[in-house]
Amino acid sequence: MARTLGDRLVVNVARKPGEEQILDLVRLFNDNPNRIIAVAATVGEAGAPNTCPISLIYAKDEKTLLAALLRNSATSANLKRDGRVSLEVIQANDVVVGIQGTMRLIKDPMDFSEAMALWEMQVERVKQDTSPAQRVTQGPASVPRNDKAEAFEKAGFAELMAASR
Repeated sequence: MARTLGDRLVVNVARKPGEEQILDLVRLFNDNPNRIIAVAATVGEAGAPNTCPISLIYAKDEKTLLAALLRNSATSANLKRDGRVSLEVIQANDVVVGIQGTMRLIKDPMDFSEAMALWEMQVERVKQDTSPAQRVTQGPASVPRNDKAEAFEKAGFAELMAASR
């Protein structure tokens, strides 16, 4: 059941009036480099939805996310044409949120990889998408496939961090 929480990445997810249960998505992304997998939804050329998982995400501040995406992907093409995006994050402890906003291309290609482009997302709405019937106890998990993949993700995250300054 979707419920708007605000327009920033630090939100109160408490359900009862007067209670406070802060969810800090800035820390969630930044303290877990390349381990938070979000499903990015964009608008395809014919108007159909397009989704893809992304994980190279860094929170610049409470209103801005930086993401590294494949330059030649359908997602990047959609964002160039129509910058609207929704990121769905599903994690342990019943963290199920949608982050909506617009993205703009910042750097193409990125220094760490010719295949990647740097995008900046302005957060416009954060919504809670938890189910009244199900409690999420774990989210998607990932590990690098090999040493080369680990070096790739570390270099990508380092460039995202540097771009936030």
